[in-house]
Amino acid sequence: MTSESDRSRRDVLILGAATALVGAGLAGPAAAELKTVVYNNSGGASADAARAAWGGLMRDRASSNLLVTAPASVARLKAMIQARNVEWDVAELVSQEHKQAIRESMLQKLDLSVIDLSHTPDDCKDEYSVVYALYSTAMAYSSKIAAAKRPGSWAEFWDVAKFPGRRALRNHPVDNLEFALLADGVPKDKIYPIDFDRAFASLDRIKKHIAVWWRDGSQPAQMLIDGEVDFTSGWHGRFFALAQKGETGFGVQWNQAMLKRSWVGVPQGAKNPREAMQLISFMIDPTASAKYAEGIGYICCDARANNHLPENVRPWVMSNPAIAELTVSANEQWWLDNGELAQRKWNDWIVT
Repeated sequence: MTSESDRSRRDVLILGAATALVGAGLAGPAAAELKTVVYNNSGGASADAARAAWGGLMRDRASSNLLVTAPASVARLKAMIQARNVEWDVAELVSQEHKQAIRESMLQKLDLSVIDLSHTPDDCKDEYSVVYALYSTAMAYSSKIAAAKRPGSWAEFWDVAKFPGRRALRNHPVDNLEFALLADGVPKDKIYPIDFDRAFASLDRIKKHIAVWWRDGSQPAQMLIDGEVDFTSGWHGRFFALAQKGETGFGVQWNQAMLKRSWVGVPQGAKNPREAMQLISFMIDPTASAKYAEGIGYICCDARANNHLPENVRPWVMSNPAIAELTVSANEQWWLDNGELAQRKWNDWIVT
């Protein structure tokens, strides 16, 4: 369901894009010759990185302007398809959402005459979608906390006596159920299927110590910078984007970070399917993906992209072997099958 704020945000994005074209002198006949390809994205630093990495390629090689909208929403995508008024040409589908979109026939098959998947591992592609971004939900800490007092695992995050400080977690079952089981001593290769009773019993032990249950991806890093909390979970790209701007108020603990995947596909009824396929081809191009990583720290599954990364970005990407071996891979199929039940249980638990 789309809220008024979502619609307002979309309108602002569209108006901003139009203003930018005018300011660049492209609002006349030259701009009229270009199509506008709409890419729906998670927003924030990811949207900025997308424009920087792929906007020029779309203009120069696909005769199209790239308009990035946010937030990503599989529910809204479904509603647009049902209404036969699809506004997006390319849709980001986070983790298990791509499986839902395929199951409910929301996506067109990828055009392999346009998109080269030969260097993409099998677990990062299917007939309808492809992973364009590997990312993580990781633990982060305030730089003001002494190194010896920074949790190095979720068991230590749960240990409020040994590692005192104000804590924050996302107000959502995704990742938190896994973190709770890791904190309770479950090995990372035994997390799934998730034992709800054990996970919520573990969450019961930490609940009263959570100062903030965050909802927006921009909150965690800002809370650390502002001194509102000392430890939090968060999407690592948001920490990366601020760190690249010189922010030193926080650090990231990679151990037991949840490794996640963002997929992209072309919706049924998209207005510019050919250009949409071209955009996806750029999104998984090694050089262009590395350019995207410079803005957000997320990268595609093609190992060749690592060769194009600046040195300051390499320590942040999930394809870095030193990081990858520490992470826990999210089980997208489990969340597809059990996500609604997990959400209901979470909603009941968080208010008790």
